[in-house]
Amino acid sequence: MARAVLLTGITGFVGSHLAERLLADGDEVHGLAVESPPFPNLAAIHGQVHIHPGDLLDLDALRQAVAVARPACVIHLAGQAVPTLAAADPLGAIRVNVMGTATVIAALADRPGVRLVVASSAEVYGTPATVPVPEDAPLLPTNVYAASKVAAEALLGESGRHDARPVTILRPANQNGPRQHPGLAASAFAKQIAEIEAGLVAPVIWHGDLTARRDFVDVRDMAAAFALASRLDEPGLGIYNVGSGAPVALSEILGLLVGMARVPVRTDVDPARVRSGATTVLSLDSTRFRARTGWAPRIALERTLGDLLDWWRAEVARPRPVTAG
Repeated sequence: MARAVLLTGITGFVGSHLAERLLADGDEVHGLAVESPPFPNLAAIHGQVHIHPGDLLDLDALRQAVAVARPACVIHLAGQAVPTLAAADPLGAIRVNVMGTATVIAALADRPGVRLVVASSAEVYGTPATVPVPEDAPLLPTNVYAASKVAAEALLGESGRHDARPVTILRPANQNGPRQHPGLAASAFAKQIAEIEAGLVAPVIWHGDLTARRDFVDVRDMAAAFALASRLDEPGLGIYNVGSGAPVALSEILGLLVGMARVPVRTDVDPARVRSGATTVLSLDSTRFRARTGWAPRIALERTLGDLLDWWRAEVARPRPVTAG
């Protein structure tokens, strides 16, 4: 019998790639979705996943999804994952990232054997004293998004320590790849290039500060990490970094994408894109997770960015419905 897995955030960037990975592994995949169909990110696996309608903050809807799916594992990905949007709406970010996590925990209260795997973020470390940063480094969030993840981790820690529930928290590096939100740097660059190539905008790529150096991982490699985490056989609370350990400057990301453009482009700074509290250098020590699961990143940065740009080219070329004026 196939193992059932329930994903929150299944229709999103990471969730859709993870659903594909779990299906390839032979799992029965269920997902919670607040929006109505169609689900464009799930187009490749339409009809192969079981979608349960419901808001992340609706405890009854979550309990119903769990009752129907009867999962061996719940993977909680849903939430506000774009730091700039979290900064623009801090109450909304806290509500979905913290209260949403609390609701997931409550929905599993009478099912202590169900493993819970949750996406946190490398951003919880703020500006670390040393890199690569290990899991026992201090948590020093520098923005609303990171603070919401620290708060969610505190709730999960309580559940993992005292509720006899196996809880695994992954702290992923920055993820890039197809379907990424344009509010994140690499996707913003790729979207602008696709629009420039299509003649929709002037040949200028607007960007923020490019001096930050971050740990980047392909979203498909991260999907593999979540799939492996869902099969861990360990009690209590486990916290793992997942990253390459090799920081890359945002200027290099932009340079690689500009080199893939099919038309000449130039770049310029947009002050609105400059994030406050940005980390100068952040990379992760993933030794523990690699040793525990055998995981390693396999997709090269150049392929990640090329696939991201091709996805945006397809999105920009996609016919849009005509609205009455």
